[in-house]
Amino acid sequence: MNVTNVYKEALATIPKDVSLQVEWSFSISDKIDARLKELGITQKEFARKMGKTEAEVSRWLGGTHNFTLKTLAKISAVLNEDLIHM
Repeated sequence: MNVTNVYKEALATIPKDVSLQVEWSFSISDKIDARLKELGITQKEFARKMGKTEAEVSRWLGGTHNFTLKTLAKISAVLNEDLIHM
């Protein structure tokens, strides 16, 4: 068995909800990062506006943070950009 097959088999064992959570986390982080760049806001400035530490914002942008709705709403307000569309 080659590495590609092992990788595919491993991915197949991941529950769909876990896969979606990871996908959404990275997608949200990417969107935040893109918006910061678009607005010319540094992580440090964004952290200050959010009332958070720069280290916490850095973890958010790492892609694996489990955001609360409250945090997503505040980020959306600060960046003037809806992060979630329903």
